[in-house]
Amino acid sequence: MQTPEQTDAIRRLNDAARAIPGVTSIANVTMGFQALPDPDRSAALALIARFSKFDDNNDPYGEHDFGAVFRLASGDWTQDRPEDDEAVAVTVFWKIDYYEPNLDFGSDAPWDAQRTKRVLTIMLSNEY
Repeated sequence: MQTPEQTDAIRRLNDAARAIPGVTSIANVTMGFQALPDPDRSAALALIARFSKFDDNNDPYGEHDFGAVFRLASGDWTQDRPEDDEAVAVTVFWKIDYYEPNLDFGSDAPWDAQRTKRVLTIMLSNEY
């Protein structure tokens, strides 16, 4: 069981991992996400970097380690899931996993930046 202070540290590190992927985390995208047109990838990445729609469904432990962004049928991107599924053209999931520095095993101290590497994975929902 982790302390509230450890959870706060995990959340801060995860927010940084999303905001500066490739610097504060190892960034990984799937083939499906890579196949999106450049403007869509850019829009999705910008929303992921500043994602703020955390709730009990996508963040039950308060770690900010998972979320989704949506391209609407109109072409606009949003982090607000529409109530009408027909309005969603593409759903992109992102998640953060915690590994020991050598990436062989999961980290036993995800609140410690020195003992944990973060891997940010971005994928289409149908690739999950």
